[in-house]
Amino acid sequence: MTFKKLPFASVSLLAMLAFQQPAAAQDANADLGVVTFETSCTQAAEEDFATGLLLLHHMMYRMAEARFEAAAVADSSCAMAQWGIAMSNFHPLWPGIQSPAEREDGLAAIARAAELDPGTARERAYINAVVRFYDPNLETYPDRRAAWAEAQRQVHEDHPEDEDAAAFAALAMLAVARPGPKGLEAQREAGALLEGLYAQAPEHPGALHYLIHAYDSPLMAEAALPFVEAYLALAPETPHALHMPAHIMTRLGRWEESADLNRRSADAVLAQPTIDGTVSNHYPHALDYLAYAQLQLGLADEAADTVAELLGTADMEDVFGTAYAVAAAPARLALEQENWEAAAALPDIPYDGLEWQRYPHALAIVAFAQGIGAARSGGDPESALARLAELRAVMEELGMGYWVTLADAQIGAVEAWVAYGAGNRGAARAAMEAAADTEDSVGKAPVTPSHVLPVREQLGDMLLMLGEQEGAVTAYEAALVISPNRSRALYGIEEASAN
Repeated sequence: MTFKKLPFASVSLLAMLAFQQPAAAQDANADLGVVTFETSCTQAAEEDFATGLLLLHHMMYRMAEARFEAAAVADSSCAMAQWGIAMSNFHPLWPGIQSPAEREDGLAAIARAAELDPGTARERAYINAVVRFYDPNLETYPDRRAAWAEAQRQVHEDHPEDEDAAAFAALAMLAVARPGPKGLEAQREAGALLEGLYAQAPEHPGALHYLIHAYDSPLMAEAALPFVEAYLALAPETPHALHMPAHIMTRLGRWEESADLNRRSADAVLAQPTIDGTVSNHYPHALDYLAYAQLQLGLADEAADTVAELLGTADMEDVFGTAYAVAAAPARLALEQENWEAAAALPDIPYDGLEWQRYPHALAIVAFAQGIGAARSGGDPESALARLAELRAVMEELGMGYWVTLADAQIGAVEAWVAYGAGNRGAARAAMEAAADTEDSVGKAPVTPSHVLPVREQLGDMLLMLGEQEGAVTAYEAALVISPNRSRALYGIEEASAN
């Protein structure tokens, strides 16, 4: 089946930002791209399946699931509709662990698919791949994701002519790529596969969307710009398609464009009907990126308004993307402005209505900010350090390797400031250098525009306070390689160079 939209023209990103109208409520069939995916389902199910697949490639998972469910109603024998439901409840690139409700829904879809005839070997291969993720013998989320990724890549090897198999294979590569600099080779491999797919199918949303993820690195961000323009033209009213280009703008330090895109993305979420009465996590995710861009532009009042808008929004989706945003945005607001007292006073639970026991990696951000704030303002950071240690232990038990390493860096940074405050300057410097190396080793997750007060940048702060101007400049410059055009690092270089 083929699902089409009107052809688009290539225009410059700045022109698009200047002249596109804000997103409005729209039918999910419009402006999503083109997929060609033959199934054994009846014609009655084809349109809903195709739209669900398009939305799946845009990572509009809840909307995708609704379309796949509609396809299953239209054709109760459609095994691929059940595949789509299972895939909609599994988010390969998102750093949160699958919720109990998502796992239950996915398992139910897998069970229904097992009772149906997929019709072709190709369709069976797709279903078998997602079954690997739901394997009850695999205990941890990373293990399940890796099992899916291996099977999904095999689908592409067995069906090289299948455009969606290529797109999902690239997504699988990105999902299991090692974090930080060690994952660049896998990102390049995925990017090469996707550029080939884009040349073959320039309106395929997976090709464009996943290319931006593949090149979401300071070292490759420039290469993503043509695909950013194409993706914006392809799906100009889809919330995540408006937000994803902001990842590249953030990597390049182009704050005005990032702010504009994220404001439009957040507005696009609110313009769409809600599902289950909750606000999609695409909304808080966009607002976190927006507040970050505003802080880099020196628009502290506007950033405060954005954080207030975020925290004042009721009934947001209970997923990690929401938890991260409501934890990180107020922490950034205090830390970026060096309001250490405000950081130390952040509430342990930043937002009501979420099952916080599922999000130790988000709560660690709060504890980190509290600890830095207390240490920098002459307070007592011991309770924050104790909470960080407890949260780290929970994350280690859950197999959350990336976030465990990040917690190590956070603990190290707080302890470095404690040592500094106690007059142990050599120990403080050594601890901060080690923490910076740890944080740099894992890179940033897609959920965040930047580490919350990067440790390499804090090393620059400490060296500047120690009177080591040259070392401070080196640290700030290294921080800017990872997070270009950050205002605190630029100001630190200016201050160090003036002394």
